[in-house]
Parts: sequence; structure tokens; C-alpha cells
Amino acid sequence: MNPSSNPPVSQTGQSPFPGFFVRVNTMMDRLIPEELLHDPEVARRATLISRFGTLGSLFGFFYAAFYLAIGHFWGVAIVVLCSIGVALTPWVMRRTKSVEWPGHFFALTLTLGFTGLCLVEGGAHGHAIAWLAAVPLCALLLIGIKPAKGWLVIAFCATGVVVGFDLAGYDLPTTYAAKWSSLVTAAGYLGLVVFMLILGWNFEHGRAQAAEKMQTALKELAASNERLIQLNHEKNEFLGIVAHDLKNPITMILSTAELLQKVEMAETSRKRTGTIITVVKRMHSLVSNLLDVNAIEEGRFISNPVPCDIGELVEECAGNYQIAAQAKQITIRFGAAKGLFARVDHMATAQILDNLISNALKFSPPNTTVHVHAVPEKNYILATVRDEGPGISPEDQGKMFQKYGRLSARPTGNESSNGLGLAIVKRLAEAMSGTIQCHSAPGQGATFALRLPVCEAPRPEPAVMPVIRADLRQRFDKFLADKTKN
Repeated sequence: MNPSSNPPVSQTGQSPFPGFFVRVNTMMDRLIPEELLHDPEVARRATLISRFGTLGSLFGFFYAAFYLAIGHFWGVAIVVLCSIGVALTPWVMRRTKSVEWPGHFFALTLTLGFTGLCLVEGGAHGHAIAWLAAVPLCALLLIGIKPAKGWLVIAFCATGVVVGFDLAGYDLPTTYAAKWSSLVTAAGYLGLVVFMLILGWNFEHGRAQAAEKMQTALKELAASNERLIQLNHEKNEFLGIVAHDLKNPITMILSTAELLQKVEMAETSRKRTGTIITVVKRMHSLVSNLLDVNAIEEGRFISNPVPCDIGELVEECAGNYQIAAQAKQITIRFGAAKGLFARVDHMATAQILDNLISNALKFSPPNTTVHVHAVPEKNYILATVRDEGPGISPEDQGKMFQKYGRLSARPTGNESSNGLGLAIVKRLAEAMSGTIQCHSAPGQGATFALRLPVCEAPRPEPAVMPVIRADLRQRFDKFLADKTKN
């Protein structure tokens, strides 16, 4: 669609331009190539070129008629040639399908035309020299700041040449009758005022249209954002309802299956029950992750930071996975000094460590080691989980903390992977003012580094009760002594 085919609408709801001018604008804008309409800034400059070319040529031919009427034939020739060049500018744009070449052609035409008029209208004493000031302005509007600087230098040099003749004592000729001198001067300066008005009008008209289109686009974007926010809220609400309603029956199925496995039954039935338990555990993990993600995105996760001994928590979480590691013939080695306190949410931190250790076991082959450590840093406590698995490619590292980000590496024991665990880890860490990073290379394992804000160890509460009890004991002994005396 042509960017200028629709006139701007005023606050009253009616176009500020009469229908005739709207039709004229539409006709001029048909000269713009379709290729220049995709970029708003290029389209705006192309609109100016089409209108400068059309209106400038009409303006020039009116001047040529005036010069013809007063017998200024050199002026007629120069203005006609200049007007033809200006009129050809939109066609140069259609031919080159750019705004740079026609912009330079337009500036060149004006420079040559106005310099020529200076040479036949008295040089520095004529009105044409003032018109050279319009050349850099036209270049600025049509092709931008950098090219305009070049045309500023060219126009300055052309003006310097004309003024140089006067400074050198050489009077340039005036090729029309002296009696028309005042009229030509008045027409020249008044025409310059009208010409600058046309330039400004076209620029302001294009700017108003661009501003209106931008406002319309911003309103549409705001409406789309509101709609997306509403849809996202409905999606989260739906997922929360579905996941919550699924969790209870899944828990019941899992409990029943585990109970059945303890009952004496045939080997085939036992294997099938084990399969049910495995599948149901995967479903339970997926539903739990969906609930966690939903709670975080809805803003229902509220961190409750308290001083927490990360060393003890690392040891506890690593110990919880010893049986699972032995089942895959994997060794867990952990080391952490006591007294590494961070101000975090205890449950959220345990969930992060569980997820990282579980992932390390999930993607590690048998006969390897998973290393879990916690060490102090300047402002953080650093907890790391390192495996000796296949590593993570740079492409996978770019999407691993995204929701449903499936990695190319697959679990070594057919474990489930729903692509939500690391997304939850990242959000929980950030909610506690912490960070999570991954350092890995293909074939060299992966190390996940969790940094949590350090804090001082909590001070032990003063032993108030023993002091109170001792005081009561003394009072009781004194009471017994007084009773004995009496």
C-alpha cells in the first residue's frame, strides 16, 4: 500500500486537505517504486522526491513564463533546463529504485541552475545567490545528513565563486532590462519564500503521516500485547487446573502400584507393575514441574529467604541420590565445608540441587562420577554439580534454560526428560537473587554452577531457661530453709 495514499485525519475526524490536493498527492505518489515502500524511512524520502520533483518543476515553469514576459531569455533557458531536470528526478527514482541517486541528481540540478542564474543576474548583487542556500536543505531532507554535508561544501564553493567575482572587481552581467530589476528581485525573494514553504509543507505532511501511522501501529501493538497477556494468563490458569486435577489421581495410581508390587505375584505381573510405577513417576514429575512453572509465571512463588547452611544441604541432597546412583553404577562424591551460609529459601534451594543432581545422574553413563561441591566466594556461596557425561553443545547451551528446551543429549538409562527442570531451576535461582550457569564442551561433561547470596551464620539464642531455672531453684531452697527454721 502506498504510504501517502491516505491523508492524515485531524482531531475533528475530517481531512485537513481538500479533496483536490488529496488526488494530486495520490497522483504524485504513484511515481514511487513498490520496492521503496517497505521501509518507512525510505518511503518517506521517496514521497518527498516525487513531490519535490513534480511541484518543483511546476514552480520553475511559472518562473520561466515570468522571465519570458520580461524578455530575460538567458533566465528562461536556465530555468527551463533546471525545471526539466527537477521533473526527471522521480523518473530517475523509478529507474534506479533508490532514493540516493535521485536525491543527488536533484541537488546537482538545483546547484547548476542557481549558479547559472547568478552568472546572468548580477552575481552577488542578484537574488539567485540566496537560492543556493536551499540546496543543502533539500539534500538533507531527501538523502540524509552525511550526503547533505557534501552538498553544503559544493553550495558553499559555488557561492564563493560568485562572490569571488565581486571581490575581484569583476561585475557579472545582468541580462535583462534594468527597468525590471526591482520586480525580478522581488519575485526572486518572494519565490524563495514560497519555495521554502513548499519544502516545509511537504516535509511536515510526510512527518504527520508517519506519526499517524506510528500511533496506529502502537495502538495495535498495545492491543495485541493485552490480548497476548490475557491468553498467557488463561493458558497458565488452564495448565494449573489440569495439572492440579491430575496430580491426585496420579498419586493414587502410584501408591496402588507400589502396594501391588509388595504382594506376592508372578514375575510377569511384577514386571508390568514396575513398568506402571516407572511411567506414573514420569507423569508425576511432569505434572509437578508444570505446577512449579505455573506458580512462578503467575507470581505465586514467594521466596522466604532465611540463613541456610548450604554445606549441610548439599550433603543431604547428594545423600538422597546414593541409591539411584548405585543402580546406574555411578559414584557421587561430595564435599562442602560446614558453615557456608546463604540467605535463601530452603525448599527452593533443595529443589534446585535435587534437579541438578538428578540431571547429572540421568545423563551420565555407568562407571562415572558425579561431583557435588560447595565453596565460598566473595559475595556468594558457590554450589557446583559436575558430571562426566557426553557434555552439552554450544547450541544446546543456548536453549537449555528455556521452557520445553529439548537437548540433543539423551538420558543414558531411558529416564524421562520434559524440558522443564532447568527452566524451573533458573527461575527459582533468580527469585532468590542468585544465578545459575552451565560450563560444558562436547565430550567433557558438564558443570552447573549455582551462586547464592552469602550471609552471616545465625547467632545462637542465649540460654535463658537455665538461668531462670537456677533462680527458681535458689528461691525454692530458700523457701524450704525458712520453713524448716519455723
